[in-house]
Formats: sequence, structure tokens, C-alpha cells
Amino acid sequence: MKRPLLMLMVLLLFTITAWAQTRTITGTVIATSDKNPLPGVSVRVKGQKTGTQTGANGKYAIEVNGSNLSLEFSYLGFTTQTKAIGSNNQLDISLNDEENNLNEIVVTALGIKREKRTLTYSTQEVTGNSLVAAKENNLVNALAGKVAGVQITNSSGAAGSSSKIVIRGNTSLTGENGALFVVDGVPINNTEAGNPDGALSAGGTANRAIDIDPNIVESVSILKGAAASALYGSAAARGVVIITTKTGAGKPSISLSSGITFDNAIFPEFQDKYAQGTNGTYVDGNNGQLSSGSWGPLIDGLMVNGAPVTKHDPRKEFFKQGFTTDNTLAVNGSTDKSTYLVSYSYLNTKGTMPGTDFGRHSFFTKFTNAITSKVSVTGQLNYINTANDRLPEGNSLASPFWTVYAAPISWNPFPTLNPDGSQRLYRAARNNPYWLVDNVKFASTVNRFLPVFTLNYNPTPWLTITERLGADIFNDGTTYHEAPGIVGGESADGKMYNREINFRQYNHDLIVEAKKNFGDDFFGSILVGNNILSSEERTVFDKGIGLGAKDFYNIANASTIVSKITDRNYRKVGIYAQMTAEYKRMLSLSLTGRYDGTSVLSADKRFYPYGSASAGFIFTEPLGLSNNSILNFGKIRISYSYVGNDNVAPYSIGTPYTKPTIGNIEFPYDGRNGFLLTNTYGDPNLKNEGLKEFETGLELKMFKNRFNIEATYFNKISKDLISTTPITPSSGFNAAVINAASMYNKGFELILSGTPVKTQDITWVVGLNFSKINNKVTDIGQNLDNIQFAGFVSPGVFAYKDQPYAVIFGSRYLRNDAGKMVIGDDGYPIIDEKLGPIGNTVPKWNAGLTTTFTWKGLSLSAVLDMKKGGDVYNLDNFYLNFYGVTKITEDRTGTRVFDGVTEDGQVNTKVVPIDQGYYQNNYSQVDENGVEDGTYVKLRQVSLSYNFAPSLLKRTPFRGLSVSATGRNLWFYTPHYTGSDPEVSLYGTGNGGGFTNFVTPSNRSYNFAVKVTF
Repeated sequence: MKRPLLMLMVLLLFTITAWAQTRTITGTVIATSDKNPLPGVSVRVKGQKTGTQTGANGKYAIEVNGSNLSLEFSYLGFTTQTKAIGSNNQLDISLNDEENNLNEIVVTALGIKREKRTLTYSTQEVTGNSLVAAKENNLVNALAGKVAGVQITNSSGAAGSSSKIVIRGNTSLTGENGALFVVDGVPINNTEAGNPDGALSAGGTANRAIDIDPNIVESVSILKGAAASALYGSAAARGVVIITTKTGAGKPSISLSSGITFDNAIFPEFQDKYAQGTNGTYVDGNNGQLSSGSWGPLIDGLMVNGAPVTKHDPRKEFFKQGFTTDNTLAVNGSTDKSTYLVSYSYLNTKGTMPGTDFGRHSFFTKFTNAITSKVSVTGQLNYINTANDRLPEGNSLASPFWTVYAAPISWNPFPTLNPDGSQRLYRAARNNPYWLVDNVKFASTVNRFLPVFTLNYNPTPWLTITERLGADIFNDGTTYHEAPGIVGGESADGKMYNREINFRQYNHDLIVEAKKNFGDDFFGSILVGNNILSSEERTVFDKGIGLGAKDFYNIANASTIVSKITDRNYRKVGIYAQMTAEYKRMLSLSLTGRYDGTSVLSADKRFYPYGSASAGFIFTEPLGLSNNSILNFGKIRISYSYVGNDNVAPYSIGTPYTKPTIGNIEFPYDGRNGFLLTNTYGDPNLKNEGLKEFETGLELKMFKNRFNIEATYFNKISKDLISTTPITPSSGFNAAVINAASMYNKGFELILSGTPVKTQDITWVVGLNFSKINNKVTDIGQNLDNIQFAGFVSPGVFAYKDQPYAVIFGSRYLRNDAGKMVIGDDGYPIIDEKLGPIGNTVPKWNAGLTTTFTWKGLSLSAVLDMKKGGDVYNLDNFYLNFYGVTKITEDRTGTRVFDGVTEDGQVNTKVVPIDQGYYQNNYSQVDENGVEDGTYVKLRQVSLSYNFAPSLLKRTPFRGLSVSATGRNLWFYTPHYTGSDPEVSLYGTGNGGGFTNFVTPSNRSYNFAVKVTF
């Protein structure tokens, strides 16, 4: 009896002892820098597998068993901290920012955050504060000069203009080359609706990334290579722009920011000496005489009826100072289990061109709640309303540029009307620009919804299940009208059209990720997921020609009405997986794979697999250099990937019937409708494009992270490119959508960053990015050596076999085998009867320099953007040289001996006059003379800001106060370009880069802003 009782007492003693040693430790983890709680901090009992994570409020609870224990707190971007438990039941921890920044966090594919030190591919991040500081209406423009391997092209300086971003060169021949945009893990639409009359004839419209308010952006990550973006699916073959929005944190606060911007158009130089006329004889356009040229006499001393002729500057008189206001109100904070952010902003821009403007209302809200310790949900909604009023640009006679840029300095455009009500003109077949402002209008209104719902479930500390639902829904309503009385329009009685685009895209991801530390040396993670992406787009287009009642722009007012409804539906499903392994935080290996099925390819070829393999080795770890004063971090990485791409519009594999346009006749015509079989053959055996990429890189951090180097080499080969390729008309078709082309991009990227000065009060940070890309089209298909995708037949933009993408094609001077111009008997260069390549739009290299100097609360930053090479076809000069208004035509009384040889091979010695005849009959007739080197250096941005110290705000209601002044495009250096800005492109987001014609000039801008926090 005593023995069992003794054993029971011993057992009870052990139980009490064990119970006494098992206890729950609680606490809160905050950031030392801002005292805000840190969610997701890993809390682990050192030497054991027991662990947990902090919740949304930074709080944690963990059971421990034993004595002499310590807790280890680790969080990406912060220094890991270990603290002994002792007899405490509560441990509150403050984590410091990682001094050497070796644990920098970046957002990767699917919105997953990773340590940059362990990444096996190249990625670059731009902070939201940097985007806001740029004071750009279009988020894409705010990235210019800040990322290596990225080329950004703006369409014009018009309010609401589009911008295109291309990462590591063009990868498709005639398909989409712009990067994929993703907001909080959900792909969004970044297309440009365009002008129904075409970019060449009427200019462009806004790209949809303009809807994103930079004030709600936390960061933008650029995934450059295929290995980085393979998980996103086929659209990511073009690179990915990942936008991560802000999340509420800390004590409840209200912030209000307000800014104003003044825009001034940057004009090219024009001649300002000679009046309207021809061959030195004055033509008085102010008194009803008509002449298109400015080949008259010198305006100085020119008298009419005894009075001097007034000198005008048509460009400066027409364009006005633009004005933008930008106001944002935001409320954010957090509770024990929730975070919240609500933001509203309103931006309003009055363009430099009269009658043009752009407005954007943006409402954004994000709410996160920890329902339990294992389940959290995030719901967010971004509603945007934009309104854009613009005038036609490009080659349309409804564009005021024809008579603003070409106007003689002797012409007064007022009054705009003659006594009979017709336009008052200085030349036939053109419109008075001020009449156009009052009687032509393009207006677009967009309502857009971007909802995202995310559910995270953590059944165990090492397993995360994420369900993400997102959508992109917008309606784009566009109206356009030309009043009766327009000159050179489709109808002298005017026209109008209505267009309505309804777009809906839905995205679903189910992601399961398991990640676990195996001891102190090994880490592994496995991610599997499923993606479903579907989109529906319906465009309703109604066009009316011949308007009866004056100033009544209703389609019922048209004498002839043409209507069309276009539906485009698309669906893609995919499964994907990623495996990552790390050894001692120095050796990383990553494998990705994806299997997609798409609705736009042939039934037996719509499913295709692809994937990537990459590795990284931090060689400073085994060498024990992590604390070395010279080289404290070094990594080499290598990757290889293959990405499939369904870069083709829906229904491209068929040959449907379409409503044709024959000459100027549109159906229905004379009460009869008509349809024709499309003249483009759709290949029923169409398969996916393929992109293979090899990438290797070196990353170094030196002098305790005061100087960083990242160098990357990549080689991308695109094959089986889907293109609309001309075929022999005997087939019954003029072109075919087929897998025909191939090209490659080889390049080098270099990123240098450093902190030359860092003291308690002063910090100076400098960054340099450089990229050089060698591009070549290796095959066109169908035994062709070229294919056109922009411009006129001459001049135009073509893809040429064995030449870089986007070659300018047109007329040129005749040259001998040695490249010398052949001079005719008249002493002028002979124009070649054959057309050919005359320029190459691909730049030789791009670079950007950023610098920020801070002293206490004062901060001065600047962005310098550079491009070497990349030809631009300046179609403005093609026309304006003929009219005698360009700066070069100011030289019209001299003589010249052209450098070249005569037709018999002798050196030319004949002296010829450089006069109106030369400019009109020779110089302006040759496209070669319109090709200009697009090299530029731009002081893109300079910002000066001051953040008031908390001690200065103690007796005010403000918790924070800052003021700033920013200048954009303060200085240009364009040694070989005579236009406004070599960066602009008439084709906007299309593939016609390097082609400019009568677009709104770029702006020099000055912004002043203030932000207060309560």
C-alpha cells in the first residue's frame, strides 16, 4: 500500500514540477524607429522547434517548457534579437532596422515578400514616397530614370497622355510589349483605348495605369527577368510591375496633403525672321490672301498701308500655362486585431493646350482583421473616376498643330470667323486653330473598380493558405465631334461618334505555402497554387456623319449612322508550383513551374508548360566576411527560364466576316448592308510564343553597406512569335496571324548605390543605374525581310530581319558603294528611287542618376535621366521644312557645296544656293532628313522638402508637417534633336516608338505642396 502511494506522490511531484515549468509568455513587438507594432514577427524558443508569430497588433503568446530559455525574435528587414526569459511572463521587444540592410524585403511574384539577399534573380524597387515626390499624374512617368533595364516612353505633354514601360527590350514582333501590371497580387488592365481614327491620324489617349493614385502606393517592384515572373503566367513574359498599396498602422491619424503645379510647354526653335509669302514676296494673310509658306520678306521693316506688320509667336500665343491641383485626405490606424486605411484624392489638370484637361477622383480603402490567431482577412476597394478632354494630335487636319506650328509670324488668327461665318484662314485646306478649340472635342469618362479580397489561414506556424479574389471593372465612355464647317474633315457637315467600352476581368488565386526551418542550417519552402483569369470586353461604337442641327451633338442628328458592337472574351487557367531551399543562409535554390491553358489558341495547343531554375550563393558567408570592413556581402546568382506566352487577341485563329470599308464608303451604304470575309487569315494551328532567358548576376555590399554594386547579364531569345504577317494575295488573304518570327535581347545592367556621407544629422545617398541592350530580329517568316507596324509606307516603322527591332524606313539620298552621296548635275544630292532603312529607334544605352541629401529635416533630391542613341522620326520637320518655319530654314540666302561625288565619281565642287527651291524640292522631300538622333540628358526632377521636427509642433494641433517644392524637366540636353522632346511618341503604348508628329509638347513644371498630419 505504501509503495503505490509513494509512486503516486513522486508522479504528482513531477507533474507539479512540469506544470510549474510550462508557462505562457506574452508580449508586444514594435519597431524602434516609429514605435509601430510589427505583425508577422517570428518568435521562436531558441534551440527548440516551438514558435509562433505576432498578430496584426504586434502581440504574441507562446508556451515554453523548461528553464534558462531564450526567445529569438526575427523579422525581415530588422536585426534579429534574442532575449532571455528568466522569470518573466511578459517580454516586450523593440526591433532595430537592419544596420547593413542585408535583410531588405522585396515583393516578388504573387505578392509574396522575400529577403532580397536570398533572391536568385534581379529585381528593383521604387518606394511610394519616391513616386509621390515625382509629382507626375501618370504613375509610369514617375518611374523614369530610376530602374535599370527599363525604358519609358511618353506619348505627349497633353493632359491625360499615355506612357509605355518596356522591360529589357521588346519581346514580341506585332503583339503587346508593355509590362504586366499587378496591384496587390491581382493583374490589372493597362491598355490604351486609343482614338477610333487611329494614333497616326488623331493621336492617343490615356493608358489605364494613369488611374492609380501614387499617394496610395507603398512600393513598386520591377520583376525584370522570366525567372522572376514565371509564376505570373504568360503575360509576365514582358516583365512585371508589382504595385503594393499602403496598409494602415499605428495610432489613428488623419493626414491632408495639397499641391499645385504650374506647367509650361517646351517648344522647339522656329525661325522668327521671315513673314508669310513666297520667293521673298509678301502674302498678306491678315487681309484674305492665302499662302501656306513663310518664304516672304524679312518682317523687320515690313509695312502694309504705312503701318508695320505685327510680329507674332503663334506657339506661345496659342498654348497657355497649365495648372494642376492635387489634394489627398487619408485616415489610417490600427487596433489590437485590425488595421485600416481610407484615402480620397482629387487631381485636376488644365492642359497647356486650350480646352484640354484631365481630372481624377480616387477613393481607396483597405481593412485587415485578425478573426482568430490563425485566420485573417483583408478587404480593399479602389474606385476611380477620370475625365479627360483633349484635342486630336497627329496627322489629322482636326488637330490645331497644322496651323499653330506652321503659322507665319506675320499672321494674326483673330478674329477666327469671316463676316459670312466661315473660318478665317491664312492658307487653304487647313483650319483656324482657335476655331478647332471651340468646335472639336474628344471627351472620355472612365469609372473603374479594383476590389481585392484576401483570406489568410495559418493552421500551423509553417503553413499558410491564401485565397485571393480580385477584379478589374471599368466603363470607358468616349464622345467626339467635329462641327460643320470643318476643313479637310471626313465630312464638311461635321461628324461625331460615341464609343463605350465595358471591361470586366476577374482573377482568383488559391495558394498553399509551406515553409520551415530544419535546425539552424536548412530552410525549405514549397508553394503550390491555382489561378483562374477571365475577362470580358464589349465595345459599342456609333458613328454619325453629316450633322443637321448646329451644336447638337447627338447621334440622331447625323444623316448617316454606322454602328458596330465588338465582344472580346478571354479565359486562362493555370496551376503553378515553386520550391525553394536554403542552406546556412548562403546557398539558395529555386525551382518554378507553371502549366497554363488559354482560350485564344488552337484546341490541341492551348495547354503549355514552362518554368525556371535559379540559384544564388553568398560567397562571403563561408569566407567569414560578413563583418569585414571592406566587403561584407557578396552574392553570385544564375538562372534559366522558359516562359510561354499567348500574346494574341481573342478569335485570331478564325476567319470571320467583317463590315468592310471600301475606299471612303462604309456600310451600310445607300440603304444596303454588306459584309466581307476578313482579309487576315487566322491559323487554326496557332501555338504559344516561347521565351528562353539566361541570367547571371553579381551583388556586392561594401564598407558596411555604404557602397553597393549589382551587375546583371541576360540573354533573352523569343521564338514562335505570333505576328500578323503579309502573305501572297493569291491565297485569298493579304495577311495571316501565324507563328512566324523570332528575336533576341542580350543586355547588361549595372546598379550602383552608396552613402558617401552619413552622420547624425547629414545623410547623402547616391544611386546610378545603367543598361545596355543589344536587340535583333532574327526571323520574320514567310521568306520576308521586313514587316510594318507603324507610320506611313514612307516614312514608317518596320521590323527588319537581322536588324534591331523598330527600323525607320523611307526615302533617302542616293549613295555609292563607299557611302558617299551622289550629287546631280544641278549640284544637289540625288534622291534614291528605292526606299530603305534610314534609322534605328533602339537606344545604345540608358542610364539614370538619383541623389538625395538630407540635413536634419531638410531634404534635397534630384533625378538625372540619360539616353544614348535611338533615332526619332521627326515628322513635324518633314512638313515644316516645306513651309519655311523651322529654324534651319532661316538660312535661306547662303550657298553650299554638298559633300559627295558626281555621277561619274568625281568630287563635287559645284556651289548651289540654299533657298526656297532647295528646301521645298529636295530637302523636305527626303525622309532621311527627318531622322534625328534621340540622345538626351534630362534633369527630370529636383525636389526640396522640409519636415518639421516634433519639437517644433508641440504647441500646434499637428503631429506632422512637411512642405516641398519640386521642378520637373528643368533642363534638357538634346544635341541632335530639334523637336520639343525626343522621348515622346505619337503611338503611345503601341509599337510605333520613335515616331512623332504634331503632339503636344512636353512641359517644364513647378510644384509646391504641403502635408499635415493630425
